Amino acid sequence: MYTYRRKHKPDAGSIFFIILFILAALGLYYLAYIDRGKFWDIFPLVCIPVIIISIILIIINFIRLTKCRMFFILFFLLSVTGLILSNFFGPNALNYKAGINYENKNYEQSISYYRILLDKYPNSWHADEALKNIPYAYLLNNDYSEAIDYFNRAINKEILDNDKLEIKNAIEECYTKLALEYSNDGKYELSAENYLNAVITLEEIKNNFPDTNEAFISIYKIPEYLYKAALNFNKVKKCDKSIECLEKITTDYRESEYFYDASILLSKIYINKATELAKDNSYQESIEEFLKILDLEALDYDYNSINDYYKNSVFSNIPPDLIKNTAQEKYDSGNYRKTIFLCELIIDYAPEMKEDTDYFLINSKLKLISSSEHKPLEQTAPERKFWGPGRSILIIENNTEFDLSVYLKGHEYKIIRITKNSAAEIEITAGDYESAVELNDTDILPYYGKVTYEEGQKYREEYTININEDSADFS
Repeated sequence: MYTYRRKHKPDAGSIFFIILFILAALGLYYLAYIDRGKFWDIFPLVCIPVIIISIILIIINFIRLTKCRMFFILFFLLSVTGLILSNFFGPNALNYKAGINYENKNYEQSISYYRILLDKYPNSWHADEALKNIPYAYLLNNDYSEAIDYFNRAINKEILDNDKLEIKNAIEECYTKLALEYSNDGKYELSAENYLNAVITLEEIKNNFPDTNEAFISIYKIPEYLYKAALNFNKVKKCDKSIECLEKITTDYRESEYFYDASILLSKIYINKATELAKDNSYQESIEEFLKILDLEALDYDYNSINDYYKNSVFSNIPPDLIKNTAQEKYDSGNYRKTIFLCELIIDYAPEMKEDTDYFLINSKLKLISSSEHKPLEQTAPERKFWGPGRSILIIENNTEFDLSVYLKGHEYKIIRITKNSAAEIEITAGDYESAVELNDTDILPYYGKVTYEEGQKYREEYTININEDSADFS
């Protein structure tokens, strides 16, 4: 027997969900129009509950034989299709593909997917993850410039924490390798700038993570990179920047293996700069620049250890009066090493002015020797008398293989120079003297003391070399 089943009208709940689904569809359409990234993020989240609710409503409406069941079937099919499509298109799919390629070390393809994601869907929830990973992909793909750019972007958006050691290490590696690339390509200034950026990062590691191995390593890397930056700046005639790097090494990294090399390069730059200033008739600036080499502790330069060619290139055309006035200024300010250098320069270049400089030269020598390590100068007994009112005779025998200099300050100022294996006899005003004796060998300690030469007496002082196991000396 045939039983007639009456179709029911849609109930209020079905009508509510129909309206809700239509509004959701309209909302998704509007979101896709204004921001596709957000659309693809929210689309799967909408599709899943729509699928579940549609299944329930389809069953209910099939049982009740309502006409609206086809509407829910349509939404079910559309939602399933949308959910499937979201796995092949949009930021979620791009992020997944980028991650798979990254894990498989296919960094170039991974970067391509991340770039598309960031360019097309910058507001997607997956954009932050892409921005977090892409700098590492660039780093591993040896594209250090892009890696630095994306590290900075991620840090500025607070996606990566710039205070983390891992980030500091990665950025330092990028700067260092980029500097090497630029140097190999002959782009020396860019190379130097990137070495300095690496130094800044290493200093942050050293200061912020003092108890780590990375901080310990940074202490060795910083002077190395500063020296390499200085070399590259020097190649493109950026002398001031090169000097800044080298002076930082000689000031802050005295224990570094680059301390001596930095001092050598620094001295050459000072001399070259002084030479150029002298050619431009900037004589005072030229003198000051050249004298900076005397401040380089690693080299311990004095007048005799500096090549005559370098001295001539700077001082041959500078007026001696200007050199003498500068020597007096250095003496008045207590810079005795520079005073001595300038006085000896005058003696060589303008011997007629020797008497004008003896006062500054002798006093500077006595002050330096007395304030540093030295041997006491013993008073010698008079050898015999002679007729000479108010006068004494001093015989000095230099039985060494070095030239010897005697500095006397008292009733008169006297510099006595005796060549190796020779002797000199001089007559001086009798009285009390402050005296210093030195050989032209910095390894041999000088003598310093106060002596008295009596009237009508002749004194003999002999100097020979005594070598012992500990040090070289003379007596």
